[in-house]
Amino acid sequence: MNTSFTISKRAVLVAALAIVVVAGMLAGTFLVSSAGGRKKANEWNWLVGTTWIVPKTNLPAVSFDPETQVISKVRDQTVYQITGYRDAYFWGPTASRLGNGPIICSSLVGSVTPQGEVFLLFTQYLGNDQTILNTGFGQMIRKNGTWTMQNQTGTSTFAHWAYMVQSSPGDATWESLPGVDMSVDEFMSGCPAGPQPEN
Repeated sequence: MNTSFTISKRAVLVAALAIVVVAGMLAGTFLVSSAGGRKKANEWNWLVGTTWIVPKTNLPAVSFDPETQVISKVRDQTVYQITGYRDAYFWGPTASRLGNGPIICSSLVGSVTPQGEVFLLFTQYLGNDQTILNTGFGQMIRKNGTWTMQNQTGTSTFAHWAYMVQSSPGDATWESLPGVDMSVDEFMSGCPAGPQPEN
């Protein structure tokens, strides 16, 4: 009886020790994985301070008139500046113009996965608690050694995709924004500063 009990006790101790070891290994793996996830999420923090525009080749979009059922080409220039980034989320002001229409300002809040998949939420505030929301999806893609955002956006009457590219002061596209014949500063001048984090 005592021998049998001793063997069972040893078996229990060995099993308990194995559980502790496995749990420790899993915990270590989780910690490494979590740290790796945070590191990957922060790989895109270089987006802060960048300005993104639609290049000339990707200006054409399509609009749809549900009454006439006619689809028409329309020129769309959209510019957004990423002023903040935290844990794979980013934000900033946006200005867009369809054809020769007015410049429309909105606030951008987006996210980017470690794999470079992008989600965009554009909110236009109309006052009196009224807003217009547009969403977009995209992918960070390197073209000719430079990062681009391959984005797709749309509404019930509009669709557009583009390889959005960066523009910086001193660039030709900064001084003469494709499709609108004005500088980025002029194009964005009537828009508010955009979203701000709580702290």
